[in-house]
Amino acid sequence: MSELDIASKLGEMFDQDYQISVDRTAENVGYCDQLIESFSSQEKPDLDFYLNILQNLRLFFNCEFLFQNKRIDKALSNYQKVRESLSKTQTEFPDFYSKWQYDLDRLMLRIDARIQNLKASTVLEEKDYAQAQILFTEAIKRYTTELELEQGEQDYYHYFDSLRNIYYLTGLLYRIRGISASNWKEMYQALRFFRKARFLGQETSNIDFNETREEIVSFRLEKLEKQAEIYFTNGLVHTQQEQYHQAMINYNKSAQLYRSLRKIRESIEYELQEQIQLSSYYEALAKNLVANDDNESAAKNFLLARETLDRVLQKIPGEQLTATFKPQLMYFEAMHIFCQAVVEYDQLKPESIEHFSDAITKLEDAKGRAKEFDNQPLVNSCIEAINKLNSYQEIGGIMFQSEPSDD
Repeated sequence: MSELDIASKLGEMFDQDYQISVDRTAENVGYCDQLIESFSSQEKPDLDFYLNILQNLRLFFNCEFLFQNKRIDKALSNYQKVRESLSKTQTEFPDFYSKWQYDLDRLMLRIDARIQNLKASTVLEEKDYAQAQILFTEAIKRYTTELELEQGEQDYYHYFDSLRNIYYLTGLLYRIRGISASNWKEMYQALRFFRKARFLGQETSNIDFNETREEIVSFRLEKLEKQAEIYFTNGLVHTQQEQYHQAMINYNKSAQLYRSLRKIRESIEYELQEQIQLSSYYEALAKNLVANDDNESAAKNFLLARETLDRVLQKIPGEQLTATFKPQLMYFEAMHIFCQAVVEYDQLKPESIEHFSDAITKLEDAKGRAKEFDNQPLVNSCIEAINKLNSYQEIGGIMFQSEPSDD
């Protein structure tokens, strides 16, 4: 094999895109083995440079194979060996090196970029986001230097290969920043660069694009969930302090947030939480109406609270969940009867006494079940309502006591 032949074959290997498939990379390793074997049988000292370069190319493509298969530690170790070996080639064969300087310098820059890339991936696995950002930035600088070299030679085929890597790593950099700072704006920037890399043929950016998009959704969900929980907790505090109007505002905001969560990702859990907030809203509204002596409207809202919660529970399978909320449903039903009985009481209807008794019975049952589930706030609400009912019964018993006959 003549120098012209080997130079031609070597040129073909330098001309190809580094960013090729795993299978094609493996074929390159095998092709280098064939050429090395053919070369080794010839005793041509003046061609030792080509044998040396082939051996280094073989090692480089093997590193690329490891890189593509995400064998990080082994790939990093081998890239460092290739880099050291190519540095010796430059010293040992200065004349030959000068003839192939552009291709070899470009190869060295690519190896440097890969080394920084792999170091960044190593610390990223350890969740050292700060160090990962530094190393990915260094890798981008190496790819940029390679890109500038290719631009200077008007080698736009490899220029776009380098640009593809720059876009991809920039996307990873923004993604790391977004994750470490819980900043969804950084994550959107990551999507923008992954999309650019994908346009230039970076296949793995599809995976990162989809994962980042899912992370953005998760960030939004988490943020909305936390805010919804804050509103709900505030609603409970205001309810305990009998500040029912403020409680209503917070329950309503919480329900709206859970409705927004359902639009982002449909979930029976979000639907349940939304209905719980609405049910709590109706309960707070009913108690506010009771405080303002509008028991007729209060009765309607206690019924709405019950129907709202019951409706969503019927859609969710599971006896345990239904049993958990059963005391709350019983409480709403009892309070509905209570408020209706108060309306009858105000209208001087004797049957109100019987309805007060019905409400007390249901409240006692609700209280007993609430104790089983350690629902102390509901137990307290039941006790408060029972005490009020006892007062109504006591006074009503006197008001509606039958007059003695004349006989």
